[in-house]
Amino acid sequence: MKDNFTRIIKDKIRREILIYLYNKNRAIYSDILHDLNLSTGKLNYHLKTLQPLITKEGDYYMLNEKGRQLVEIMLSLGNDKRESEYTKYLAQFLAIASLIFLFIAGGLLSKINEFYTIYSISIILLLASAFFLYTQEVKGLENAMIFLSILFPYAFYLNGHIFVYFVLPAYLIITSSVSIHYYIYELIPTLIYYFGILPKFMNYNEKLMITLWTIILGIDVLSSFSYSYLIDLTPLLLGLSTLINRESIQNYKILFILTLTVIIVGILFKIIIKP
Repeated sequence: MKDNFTRIIKDKIRREILIYLYNKNRAIYSDILHDLNLSTGKLNYHLKTLQPLITKEGDYYMLNEKGRQLVEIMLSLGNDKRESEYTKYLAQFLAIASLIFLFIAGGLLSKINEFYTIYSISIILLLASAFFLYTQEVKGLENAMIFLSILFPYAFYLNGHIFVYFVLPAYLIITSSVSIHYYIYELIPTLIYYFGILPKFMNYNEKLMITLWTIILGIDVLSSFSYSYLIDLTPLLLGLSTLINRESIQNYKILFILTLTVIIVGILFKIIIKP
């Protein structure tokens, strides 16, 4: 048995797959294929060889107990250097820091120089977060990253700034002309987060993601079918972010369809009633 394990981990690609699953906890086939830059034939071959160390549940691959023990031994022996705790959390901490600076920037719109300085720092931190997220393995704070999806579109609002009228919701449909209106300072970080960061964490806790999406969609229903002039397009952007990963859209297909339905019917409702 020991000789079998030695043969398995002798190959560099198999070691990379094992460590990848160790850091990710679980991953679908397409994620492994993309993140490790492998061909389907090569990945299929190595997954078959790794069967004694891997368990498959539905579409997800994960290490079994033997697999986790073997990786821990590998790392402790220094065959593959395990990333430090700081490195594994770096992308997440940068995203949180970006939100904090964005929140501060929302209160400085009347002080344009200070606003641009703090806002620029926020965007740089967010881009750095996305960069590290796609260039190294990360682990931890997954639920926090999901929760941030309902904070980024409303960061200026949370600050309670006097110009909140123009930034909440961040994306408006004006009843009279059915035109999209957005506040560019809020739209940019939201797009970076929704399309560059959130897709990496979206499938980690499906129940939490569904709960948050449902809350946002519920608020959208209240605004869409009211006599107010606005419809918040945030849940639509959230739905579009699931398209980054084909697995995501399958997990949230019903919510995506409901989101499209609410927005389309809401637009028709506002056009017809013309308040």
